[in-house]
Amino acid sequence: MKLLKVALILSLLLFGAQIPAVEASTLDGETTVNLNVRSTASTTGTLITTLPKGTKVKYGIHNQSWHKVYLNNRTYYASAQYIKPMTAPTTVTTQAASSTGVTTENLNIRVTSHRDAQVFTTLKKGTEVQYAPHNTSWVKVFLSGKTYYAAKAYIAPKVVAAAPQKQTGYTNRTIELFNRTLQTSPVVKTIPANRTVTFSIHNSSWSVIYEGTSTYFTPTRGITAGTLQPSVTKENGYANREMKLFETRNQASKVMKVLPLHTPVVSSKYNSSWSIVYDGSATYYTPTAWITPGAPPVQPPTTTTPEPAKVQGYANRNINLFGQTHQSSPVLLVLPQFTAVTYSTHNSSWSVVHIGTQTYYTPTSWLTAGTAPSAPVASPQGKVFTNTPGDALNVRSTASASSAILGKLAHGTQVDHYGLTNGFYKIKYNGRDGFISAAFTMATKPSVSSGAVIVLDAGHGGTDPGAVSGSLYEKTVVLDVTKRAEAYLRSKYDYQVRLTRSTDVYLTLDQRVQIAKNLRGDLFVSFHTNAATSSAAKGIETFYSTSSAHSARSRVLATNIQSNLVSSMSGMTNRGVKTANYYVIRYNTMPSALVELGFISSPQDIIHLRSDASRQRMAEAVAEGIAQYVRAYH
Repeated sequence: MKLLKVALILSLLLFGAQIPAVEASTLDGETTVNLNVRSTASTTGTLITTLPKGTKVKYGIHNQSWHKVYLNNRTYYASAQYIKPMTAPTTVTTQAASSTGVTTENLNIRVTSHRDAQVFTTLKKGTEVQYAPHNTSWVKVFLSGKTYYAAKAYIAPKVVAAAPQKQTGYTNRTIELFNRTLQTSPVVKTIPANRTVTFSIHNSSWSVIYEGTSTYFTPTRGITAGTLQPSVTKENGYANREMKLFETRNQASKVMKVLPLHTPVVSSKYNSSWSIVYDGSATYYTPTAWITPGAPPVQPPTTTTPEPAKVQGYANRNINLFGQTHQSSPVLLVLPQFTAVTYSTHNSSWSVVHIGTQTYYTPTSWLTAGTAPSAPVASPQGKVFTNTPGDALNVRSTASASSAILGKLAHGTQVDHYGLTNGFYKIKYNGRDGFISAAFTMATKPSVSSGAVIVLDAGHGGTDPGAVSGSLYEKTVVLDVTKRAEAYLRSKYDYQVRLTRSTDVYLTLDQRVQIAKNLRGDLFVSFHTNAATSSAAKGIETFYSTSSAHSARSRVLATNIQSNLVSSMSGMTNRGVKTANYYVIRYNTMPSALVELGFISSPQDIIHLRSDASRQRMAEAVAEGIAQYVRAYH
């Protein structure tokens, strides 16, 4: 059975189980001869394979003569005398007469050093114990003044964390102190730049600050180890260009401020490339080459240059308005095409746009003088119908399912659309632009009846390929068959059909159940292919859950599907209708079935699974089984 099913069944079996003692754990070993692996713990058991001498294996104790051997997620058996235990590496070469350790599993404590000896007690994983070496496999364990024995492999020496090493340093900026290693937690206090502190490294990003008996946390980047150099010489200068002030000594770091050309600054040299700029109590960093010592140059007396004439015009396209005369600067505002603007010439390439008391820059080529023409009225690109039986379709403000809802459209509503964006049709709603999900629309008017809503589920997907045979993946086969069944049900019966996935995406089992609920489905069918270690396993089978609240109708649905599949796929083996508590059919809130379309591991079945013609027959057979159920109950 596929890994998905195995994981589900194991999770149900293990739910209420007691935590096993360590002897039941998987061990590491190595074959000492060419070793036969059999289906049962007997020399008459079927020979599964022969492992070469020196093969590393995972095994568990079965009895004195046989071990369980775990291969390909299955359990087989091999002679115990030909599997040598692998000793786990350890950094401890010698031990004192008595050491402190911690159990790494739930550990049986025995009265003698033998795995069949009487169990005195079982210590939980993580229990601290006093122990001493006994032999290569066992240690002595001292409890309540008495000596017992335990498997050496499951006691690790207790590691005592070294005390953090305190250092002396200083703040290279104003820093905030927190009670936790989280910058969204409350700030306890603030320490200015160039203050001496005692600290220790906490992790790769945070340090601990010590003040008296109190400790706080702060990001390590705000602290420089060592002694603060008192010989900081501040000097007056000015920006010899438009100057950016950075948070750190890196031009890729955050820009805290931008100073215009010739702005006076107070600075000090940090190193040969960078300077510290002082702005009140705040400090920033800027390249030293951007500062010229001394007073800014005296600007020549301004002549009475007439102010550039303001022109009335309009945006001849959607235009960006910038704070500076280069298009790499931040966009402060966007004006739609044909917006009326007042502007004046700045230079040969740029104009100043005046909006109220604010001014912005935009390329002159984006503006046209005169009165703006009327914006052309967009023509609809087509018509669609909303398709939400029993529900209404949200109209949103943008092409996103998380945007604001402007209103709702009833099932079967016809609307004009103005193009498709990110899976949403643009429409006009109450005189403004709105967007509706294209997934809930049809090109033709849907039925307004209250017929059944059929949910089809293509198993696996995305990072979960399902069963695999060479280049053939289960997820690909079942998505193709599911889409064929959807098209058949829509075209022949005009049924309302929904898919849990229509592309190669991964969905959890619970997500599939929740999608079916959200779609208000009346029945649910999950498509899969089977797999087995033996190529002899083959055929079609359909499952329903006896633990579901809808088990009776689920049985009818599964029976109809299996009957139609067997009739259509006469060359494939009929494995019948079966019961199982697979998650998607047990926890669904509607009648549900899970169909296995054949074994991808079978040489006979894989011919049909690769064939487009066979996939179409499978899809139509499942669809007819569903239609037979719908006619009976809806």
